[in-house]
Amino acid sequence: MFKEPIEILPTVCYTACATLKGPDSHYGTKGLKKVVHESPTASKTCFVFYSSPGNNNGTSIEDGQIPEIIFYT
Repeated sequence: MFKEPIEILPTVCYTACATLKGPDSHYGTKGLKKVVHESPTASKTCFVFYSSPGNNNGTSIEDGQIPEIIFYT
C-alpha cells in the first residue's frame, strides 16, 4: 500500500516487491503471465509479469506471490 497513488507509465517495466503477512498463498499456483482489463470505455490496461532474477523465494511467472493489484485509469 502506498500513502499516495503512484503513476504507472505505459511501456515502462516496474518491479513489484512486497512482504506478505497472512496465511500461506500456496505460492500463487496457476498465476497468469498476462492480465488484460478492458474498461467500459473500451480502453485496455495490460499487466505483463516476468520472473525476477534476484532472490524470489522459489516463485516464478506462473507461481507468483502478488495476490491483487488495485488500479484506476
